Amino acid sequence: MVLDVGCGNGHHLLALAPEVARGIGIDLSPGMIALARARLCNSPWKANLTFEVGNAEDLNGIGDQSVDLAICIGGLEHMLDKRAVLASIYRVLKIGGRFFCLTLNADYVWYRTIAPVLGFGTRHLSSDRVLTHEEFSLLLDQAGFRRTRSVSWTFIPKGDVPTLVALLLTMLDVIGQHARLGSFRGGLSLCAWKDAKPT
Repeated sequence: MVLDVGCGNGHHLLALAPEVARGIGIDLSPGMIALARARLCNSPWKANLTFEVGNAEDLNGIGDQSVDLAICIGGLEHMLDKRAVLASIYRVLKIGGRFFCLTLNADYVWYRTIAPVLGFGTRHLSSDRVLTHEEFSLLLDQAGFRRTRSVSWTFIPKGDVPTLVALLLTMLDVIGQHARLGSFRGGLSLCAWKDAKPT
């Protein structure tokens, strides 16, 4: 089973639908779940996907060790208790299961330096909190994940900023890719495995 945590309008789970036998998307917003269900009605994958209103901090209704893959794409920064979210994801993953997350990078030079100097707000919600790679790694370790892999990825909020700023962010990303500077890349891509506990 694939679990999409903070699934929003269902975009990512619907894109994965041809590859999964069963998938469930959960989101705290009833409005987003209504949108996801409406999109599902027009999908050939109605039989293997469901969308439910749910809290990522406890994942009620998802059984222990029932999930092969949990994904969280662009939602973690909006979740208040990230430690509880990651602990719940760890609980529902099968041994050998994976958690994959795309999230914003708090070390990004745009967030740390440029946006404050230019007076740009970088939060979508007042409760948003973006993590550094080190903070995220520590939370994964505390949840029980011992094996992780991470890389930087391109995040350029073109719809959220003026064209010239988007151009600046694009240039920063190109420099970051070529110079291998994570602080010039807007996003973090992390994968963590739930391994069997050592005996």
